[in-house]
Amino acid sequence: MFLSRLFSSTLVLSTLLGIAHAGQTPSTGPITWKKVTAEFDRGELSVPIDWNKPSGENVTLGMLRFKATNQSKKLGSLFFNPGGPGYNATMYVMAAKEAFPVLYEYFDIIGLDPRGVGLSSPIKCDPDIYNERVSPYPTTNSGLDALVKKYKSLGESCLKKSGSLVKHMDSVSVAKDLEAIRAALGDGKLNYLGLSYGTLIGAMYAELYPHNIRAMALDGNMDHSVTPTADLMAKASAYETELVRFSEWCVLNSTCPLKDTDPLHLFDELVAQGNKKPIPAPGCKISGTCRENVTGEELQENSGKWLWFKYGVGQFETSWTDFAFALLQAKEGNATLLSTSLAEGPSSNSFQSTMIHCGDWAHPKNSLADVKYKQQLTAALTPHTGSTADSSNQCIGWPFPQQNKEHTANIHGTPRILLTNAQYDPSTSYISANGLQQQISNSTLLTRKGDGHTSYFQYGETSRAISSYLIRLTVPEPNTVLDS
Repeated sequence: MFLSRLFSSTLVLSTLLGIAHAGQTPSTGPITWKKVTAEFDRGELSVPIDWNKPSGENVTLGMLRFKATNQSKKLGSLFFNPGGPGYNATMYVMAAKEAFPVLYEYFDIIGLDPRGVGLSSPIKCDPDIYNERVSPYPTTNSGLDALVKKYKSLGESCLKKSGSLVKHMDSVSVAKDLEAIRAALGDGKLNYLGLSYGTLIGAMYAELYPHNIRAMALDGNMDHSVTPTADLMAKASAYETELVRFSEWCVLNSTCPLKDTDPLHLFDELVAQGNKKPIPAPGCKISGTCRENVTGEELQENSGKWLWFKYGVGQFETSWTDFAFALLQAKEGNATLLSTSLAEGPSSNSFQSTMIHCGDWAHPKNSLADVKYKQQLTAALTPHTGSTADSSNQCIGWPFPQQNKEHTANIHGTPRILLTNAQYDPSTSYISANGLQQQISNSTLLTRKGDGHTSYFQYGETSRAISSYLIRLTVPEPNTVLDS
């Protein structure tokens, strides 16, 4: 278990390595590497902000490389993206020997922070605007106006503080960045491991550069070809299914803190209670890092990530038992563990998710009727979780256009690409994995039986199959299902 150490190391990493900023002089040569320790190098490369204007403004990409421990068996570089959107890949590479067992012997593992994130010219925005409490699921015209105003103002603040990079945070731009770095490395074709939102980046890369891939493993998959309504229902259904499975598990499991309680009924009661009067979060009042109370829809929205890892194995320290404890505390009047995190400064990692999402996905109409239709649809089909698996409403007011339009990829010419997905992933639906597989002609979908978001960091059979594929290019038989 090392996730807490990764996050506690962020400040150390920033201080030790320094932070790259937009607007630096473009690099005309290879990646600039600086030795950090005997095992780590920090690299930088300048690329166009707008790849359609290669002679225009540039952004500096930052990365951390853990050098393969067995140079005689080295197979090249392995790029890793943890998803998010907008998670820092460099933090995971800092713990490479724990995060990537076996792989670190055969690859230089490279954590490239996507443009605008971490070491890659981090976006700055106004945290006060981000922290405004506005419902993402309005039911009145005044509520819709407030939502639109918030995200319009937030986007404008990002543009003012960070420049035109905020308009080009989409996954196609990131895929082109990835290719620029692969070419600059000069050590062969791409090896890539992408989790969650990292699968969208991988799919965009495969569509653009199918012949430049050696191995690509996509874990917890997204489908960028579907309509907004289909995408909403895939996400909402995945979340709802996992919440119900958690409740069933809790009733039958003696380790669940909610003894003699119907967890699903309690969840619904807390949502109703929070929507009537927000539940106090006293720990947030002390820390100042989260909201001091929790509404019902915030509780619905924030509970999703507690379902990501059933047993809290490997790097991830939270589990379904922890989620049950969080609900129990909320029942007793303390919803601190279910509160919404606040942006703590202009360089907070909280901003990137919105601008990446709004660069990749269609912006809904500024229409209360359309917003309420989605709420009615999810209320009928996913009554416990509702619309809270959907993050698209923030894009109604986002002031910059979508760059990466939804489309069917039709990916041809790649080597065999490995897709992995849990049957009951609460965030990236098994339906989406099957949808993406149909768009990659030379691909295999490996199924993990059971629960949880992504499989690599579960460190079971599926994780070992991913490592075997990346090292030896061994692909499981079609329709293989693994137990862990």
